[in-house]
Amino acid sequence: MMSKYNFDKFKKKFRKVHNLQVQRAIKIAKDEKVKNTKLSLLTDCLIDANDTAQMLLLKSHFFWTNLGNLNNKIDAVASIPVSWVITPGSSIPQLAIVFRAKEAKRSGNYTIYIPHYNGNRNPVIKPYTKGEYGYVFECKDNSKMIIYANSHKSAEAYIKNNLLEYVDKRFLPGIGKPIKRAGIKKNTMQPYRADFYPNGASEGERPIWRHYF
Repeated sequence: MMSKYNFDKFKKKFRKVHNLQVQRAIKIAKDEKVKNTKLSLLTDCLIDANDTAQMLLLKSHFFWTNLGNLNNKIDAVASIPVSWVITPGSSIPQLAIVFRAKEAKRSGNYTIYIPHYNGNRNPVIKPYTKGEYGYVFECKDNSKMIIYANSHKSAEAYIKNNLLEYVDKRFLPGIGKPIKRAGIKKNTMQPYRADFYPNGASEGERPIWRHYF
């Protein structure tokens, strides 16, 4: 059985981690201009210093399950940095751009990664039509940028005209080649958000900043 001293220590750590997640959810809700009712419910999920163990459990369960933040957590890590199969490994700066299908409000996320991202905090990312025809662009260090579009020509053009300007010039010009993967549904992909990882996956799964389009 956990002693009161150990429970107080655990409660302090649990409160800190839990409230960090709730505050992040509140910020996202404000950015997305959700109803005040949900904002109020999220605020109610913040754990107070004098909350009992039962309140910890109730607030945590309500936040993660009833308010749907378990799905949001899965969504949040959907942009985790890519670990490149060859040097320089996973430590390179990356921008993970999360797209969603225009045709379906509740569509899953589709992520494109820009390696050696130059740090621009206001990237201008255009929508595109996703399909079976891909293009792989390799930087000088063999790190890759991949996109699937409705034709090889449009996939190549999207990378060269929209994404390469954000790659550190030291790793260009690089080379590219067309690829194909059957079964990819054709959709208009809209940029939703971008997560910046200055040191790739070497510092965990949390971006240092997030930009919403």
